[in-house]
Amino acid sequence: MYNYKGFKLLVILFITGIAQTVSAQSVDEIIAKHITAMGGADKLSKLKSVAIVSNMEVMNMEMPVKITIVQDKGFRTETTVQGMTIIQATDGVKGWMVNPMAGDGKPVELPQEAVQQYASQTDLTGLYNYKQKGLQLALEGEQELNGAKVYKIVATLKSGAKQDNYISKDTYYVLKVVATVSANGQNITTENIQSDFKQVDGVTFPFSSELTTSAMPGAKVINKIESVAVNAKVDESIFAMPK
Repeated sequence: MYNYKGFKLLVILFITGIAQTVSAQSVDEIIAKHITAMGGADKLSKLKSVAIVSNMEVMNMEMPVKITIVQDKGFRTETTVQGMTIIQATDGVKGWMVNPMAGDGKPVELPQEAVQQYASQTDLTGLYNYKQKGLQLALEGEQELNGAKVYKIVATLKSGAKQDNYISKDTYYVLKVVATVSANGQNITTENIQSDFKQVDGVTFPFSSELTTSAMPGAKVINKIESVAVNAKVDESIFAMPK
């Protein structure tokens, strides 16, 4: 959590150990309150699927979006742009895309890098059970975000990638997520600001989000959720690439 290389005195190491223990306890306390705010361990442990209908606005264009996710199994989005529907999906092993705007309505296999990124979206429960998921969390102090006091908790994923989570000291919702992913040999940083939190069947979702990315400087993606179906029955064949 902290880099104490170079400190050799026993007393310094002793103090260091105490600091690490206190920090770890603080992280667990914050995460416990966050999990409660998101619906509680009982609800999150039983969250198996979601079907989301939303409206996305990019550069003054509105695009209806349907997202279907089955926990740890499949992810599929259907985005309608100018009357044409772009489909992107993964079954956790392979990914594919149909993009009629490219002049061809045939499914095309996605590169493994993209598959891994989509597969990471199949976890519906976020920081719940983070230790079992192999995440390492570190509390990096408190900040202010748009007038709200927040904790900055950095999650280190199994891949080594880091994700900054800004958790409200008031509601314990995650108000902002900053993540860096590798795509086409470049590191791309995204910032997602979340708001308008509502519960659906006891599980909390951010119904509004604003996304910016270094891949599109100056552009902002605004997403407004219209409806969420929790644990709806899903035909998992929709994640498999059509033959």
